[in-house]
Amino acid sequence: MLLLYAACNFYCITRLSVTGDESNYYNYGINILKNEPQKKLANGVPVYNSQMPIVAINALTRAIPQLLNPALKHNAQQTLTDVTVGRIFSVISALLLACYVLVWSTKLYGKGGGAFSLTLYMLCPNILAHSQMVSTDVYSFLLCTATCYYAWQFNKTRQTTYLLFVALVLGIGQISKQSLLLLYPVVIGFLMLQVYQDKLLLRKKIWILFRQTFIIAIISLLVINTGFLFNNTGKTLKEYHFISSKFKNLQQQFSFANAVPMPLPEPYVLGFDYVSFNAETPPGIDGLSSYGSGTFLGKAFTGQRIWYYYSICFLYKLPIPFLIIFFAAIAAYWINRKRSLFMHNEFFLLLPVAFIFISFSLFNTMYLGIKNVLFLLPLLFIFCGSLVSNLYYLKTKLFISITCTLLIWEGLSVASYFPHFLPYTNEFIYNKKEAFKIFGDANIYFQEGWILAKEYLDKHPDIQFEPQQPVHGKVMVSLEKYFDYWHDGKMKWLTNLHLEPVSHFHSQYLIFDVP
Repeated sequence: MLLLYAACNFYCITRLSVTGDESNYYNYGINILKNEPQKKLANGVPVYNSQMPIVAINALTRAIPQLLNPALKHNAQQTLTDVTVGRIFSVISALLLACYVLVWSTKLYGKGGGAFSLTLYMLCPNILAHSQMVSTDVYSFLLCTATCYYAWQFNKTRQTTYLLFVALVLGIGQISKQSLLLLYPVVIGFLMLQVYQDKLLLRKKIWILFRQTFIIAIISLLVINTGFLFNNTGKTLKEYHFISSKFKNLQQQFSFANAVPMPLPEPYVLGFDYVSFNAETPPGIDGLSSYGSGTFLGKAFTGQRIWYYYSICFLYKLPIPFLIIFFAAIAAYWINRKRSLFMHNEFFLLLPVAFIFISFSLFNTMYLGIKNVLFLLPLLFIFCGSLVSNLYYLKTKLFISITCTLLIWEGLSVASYFPHFLPYTNEFIYNKKEAFKIFGDANIYFQEGWILAKEYLDKHPDIQFEPQQPVHGKVMVSLEKYFDYWHDGKMKWLTNLHLEPVSHFHSQYLIFDVP
């Protein structure tokens, strides 16, 4: 199964165009390898914001040949090839995550549960899509799951080795994805559960919790500083020149500590400042915003909070069979709760999901698609393994038939998008040319489908691609231009006609018949 999964991913990375985001991540990885982790401004705008040192792994595909041949030169085309080859390390990370899913689910729910969880993981179109790109996303999938796994092992065995693994993996998570900062309160919750379960004096419990937290903090600081090459570590708060209102206000509020050296590297701190600046900046301002002014449920992004955004993403972007299986797993678990050890097992799967999903829903204002919360899905796949365990006694043909039918349905649904999984939407959007009315954003368009779209255009020479002047006949336009992400108005003549698309290409490109 894993070999087939690997083969699928390795083939798909050769069929996808290099996106602008990938180039930024890759270039920052190169900077890390060149001992240049700084995050600078260009005309007052962040050059790098959420990019993290972990992507230096992807840049090894250029670094190694360069070391072997220092005179090697790279043109623009070679750089695109380097990014494509660099995707291999993202795929390897996805394969390693598959092993964590299999091992953890097997330990909880037996071999049947492990195989079931692994199957759900491998059939997830969103994991497939974002495991095939150079970015920090796939590493966040892996490190979130690994952190929770080792926390579960530590709670189970009380072995200090597992606490050190928690600290190490959690630290690596901080140089991989800013969102994983939310794992700290989750891990503290895990540690509090452990000391609560121990039959010790309150004073002893407090001391143990403090010691464990201190170990995690020290190792995290060491990993973060190492990842950013100790760049300007020890800089005082007053020496920072923040650009976001949020961090400027924090600087004023903590002015009493202005002279205290900060134990964090400057690029790490500035990364959060720059992301806050991007969140404060309305979308669609070319050269200033970090994302275009796409649409959601037919309405343009305004930078305002949409608390139900990720719920809708889950509703339409996750396969319907998985949704059925997940809610069936909850129901079966509830029915058999007397036999379960929730606080010893499933608590480590569901607490991070609930806490982080609610945090994103209530406090996030940057909507970059389902990818922002995808690192929670592997934990849900593992939990779904409990369905096999809880219904094991129902060895009836009906149960087996329903399970197989759901998996076949999901397999066919996902396979229909091969080799291009990012624009996947489930059957709740039956007519895929209508998908843009739900998602006019990175949920279904990320510039990665251009190679395939170009092949389609070559086979259909009668279709004109994004003509900037009024024409007649068939016209294909990307969602980026149709929704005018950057307000350049180049396709305004078409959108002013208020036509309905007659067809589409992978939901990312709309085809109109202009009279």
